[in-house]
Amino acid sequence: MGHVLDGVGAVNQSMGGAGTGMPLDAIGALQWNPASIAGLPRSEFGFAFTGFQPQTRISSRVDANAFGPGSPPATLNGDTRSDAGMSPIPSMAVVCRNQRSPWTYGLGGFGIGGFGVNYRGDLSNPILTPQPANGGMGFGSVYSQFQLMQICPTVAYTFNNGWSVGAAPTFNWATLAIDPFPAATPNGNGAYPSAAHGDSTWGMGFQVGVYYQTRENPWSFGASYKSTQWFSDFEMNAVDQFGGHRLVTLGLDYPSMTSLGVGYRGFEKLTLATDVRYIDYANTDGFNEQGFDATGAVKGFGWDSVFAVSTGLQYELRPSLFWRIGYTFNTCPIDSSTAFYNTPAPALVQHHLSTSISAVIARDWVWTFAYHHGFENSVTGNWQHPAFGSVPGTSVTHSLSTDSFLFSISHRF
Repeated sequence: MGHVLDGVGAVNQSMGGAGTGMPLDAIGALQWNPASIAGLPRSEFGFAFTGFQPQTRISSRVDANAFGPGSPPATLNGDTRSDAGMSPIPSMAVVCRNQRSPWTYGLGGFGIGGFGVNYRGDLSNPILTPQPANGGMGFGSVYSQFQLMQICPTVAYTFNNGWSVGAAPTFNWATLAIDPFPAATPNGNGAYPSAAHGDSTWGMGFQVGVYYQTRENPWSFGASYKSTQWFSDFEMNAVDQFGGHRLVTLGLDYPSMTSLGVGYRGFEKLTLATDVRYIDYANTDGFNEQGFDATGAVKGFGWDSVFAVSTGLQYELRPSLFWRIGYTFNTCPIDSSTAFYNTPAPALVQHHLSTSISAVIARDWVWTFAYHHGFENSVTGNWQHPAFGSVPGTSVTHSLSTDSFLFSISHRF
């Protein structure tokens, strides 16, 4: 969903990320709705691991004379695949629930998003030819890595009428590296500096939610709001055209999210859940602006806000064995007008399909294995120029699909 993960942990991911109104495990409950931890049947701790593998490609075309007579003298086009490998994404959670107390407590820590590419320089692909200062017309080799982690100490209170409320402060850590770094003013020779050295920074926010569930009613409902996660600016050491020191900076927050969810347990052995989500990129620092400023620096990624629908089902094959399948659709934050600016961050996937098997291996210990696939999506737009805007006779196309392999182990007590 842009750079926001559609699900967290093997159980929640295999339900398509649906969990606001149907808590099935501690990890998913703490991520999507702090009040829903009161809906877990018992106390629980769990650990999950995701191996996330993107398949990213970039292709570009520049017609002869697109940048002026003889520039280039002949039409150029090419296609290059990113060399980014598999990324590890850990998740953990613990929820303490006393049936004789209205209070439930939890603590979660998860990877919640990111992006990354690793394109080699490619003389046959115009966008990956050297920067103009070095005799080309593109960016040269392109590298990016952005990772986010979140910790959320959580408390929920349950009323006698089945309603629960919950709240959590959220503490975040992020790391970012981009090469070249187009958010900086170009060096005196016209080339963008490198921010490959990267930086890490901390941010804060909050999450609140409500949840409704009774023993007599098979329906359950939930709603939550996760605020913008406000980060300190990234500050990265770079060099100018003479090798002297430059400090380049970027403000990049995490968007606010509003989630509504419903669950149904009225069928024998079958549990259903659906979430509707709104992710507000359009009002988030670093994502809300697009284009170049007066110095030639890129002002932001220019993402649109995202609507998402997640749905999943869980079927009890036998008392100790469960099968799940989930699907998520989200609108794409990137369109043809912003494709060029998103060369380091082509977050394009719109259709996600997940499945898992959970087995009770020993008393109250549950092992889950899951697989997730994000179906390939592409977007094409013209090259953009700081002075002339959209350049006719040019194009850049980003394509992305993803695969994830997940494992989790949890214990209820």
